[in-house]
Amino acid sequence: MSSTVTHHRHQQPGWRGDLPSLLFLATVLLNTVLIAATSSPWLHALLALPQALFLAGCQEAKHMAVHRTFLSHHGANDAIGVVCAALFGVNFIAYRYFHLRHHRATCTNADPEGRLYVLSWKTRWIWLLAPLEVPWVAYHQNRVGWTMVPPSRYWQRTMALAWMVTFIAAIGVGAWHSAAVRQLLLWAYVVPATVLSWFDFVLTQAEHYGVPVTATTRRQDPGAITQDILLPPGLGWMTLHRSLHRVHHCYPSARWHHAPRLLRVDPTAAPMTYLAFVRRWMAEGPRLWRPLETIPIAANVDTPMAEGGQSS
Repeated sequence: MSSTVTHHRHQQPGWRGDLPSLLFLATVLLNTVLIAATSSPWLHALLALPQALFLAGCQEAKHMAVHRTFLSHHGANDAIGVVCAALFGVNFIAYRYFHLRHHRATCTNADPEGRLYVLSWKTRWIWLLAPLEVPWVAYHQNRVGWTMVPPSRYWQRTMALAWMVTFIAAIGVGAWHSAAVRQLLLWAYVVPATVLSWFDFVLTQAEHYGVPVTATTRRQDPGAITQDILLPPGLGWMTLHRSLHRVHHCYPSARWHHAPRLLRVDPTAAPMTYLAFVRRWMAEGPRLWRPLETIPIAANVDTPMAEGGQSS
């Protein structure tokens, strides 16, 4: 697929296009309230499983908010992005510029994700360590993305950091003083986030699996270097179709609920099932940073980016 399709927009104007996102947020809130309201260990365990998928959706909401496609109102969109990013210890403003640089330099030596994969372990046992990888990835994204924020957005970066620190501190104080808060934290976040990390590890590995790294000047067609993973319809909705990563790279301005339709009408798409990719991954091993030639990670990876909300 030609990369020119990335400039085509698929957003619905007004509040009607926001309804799927609002319904998702309401469903997450409802499931969290049910976890808080029940005292049954069996119900806690039962509700924690969909909560894990909803957390995947929250992570994708953060991602969609970067492109300003989760909600049509920019202020509300960014507020959701800040809150959802804080759930995973990520500064939303730093992540926005980190991620937009990834779109502009996917699988080149200027791709900021390269610094993660260049340190990846070669062993397949790394999958078991996925829960520990979550804070490591957050640290990396914060550290690298922090320096990419242009000066005019420093105040937003600081406000996002202040919210994250306040949010974590409030949860910590509540957990220290209340057994009910500790129980809610365990079943609405800790257990689901752990399950999510193992589930999402596969999706993260699949995004650009097996693609060699090129020099910065040799930008590749996003459709040729990105993979879609098919999930059952219900799981796809709960995760905001986070697994359709090729669709996202080809249509970064599309709303998340349009992704399945865009996949269906794309004659060049070749999606793979979750289990099929797991089999491939087990056979070939973890995604590593493999350059076509010996090239260092670009020195300008950390430089501030120019203003702009969306990227092709």
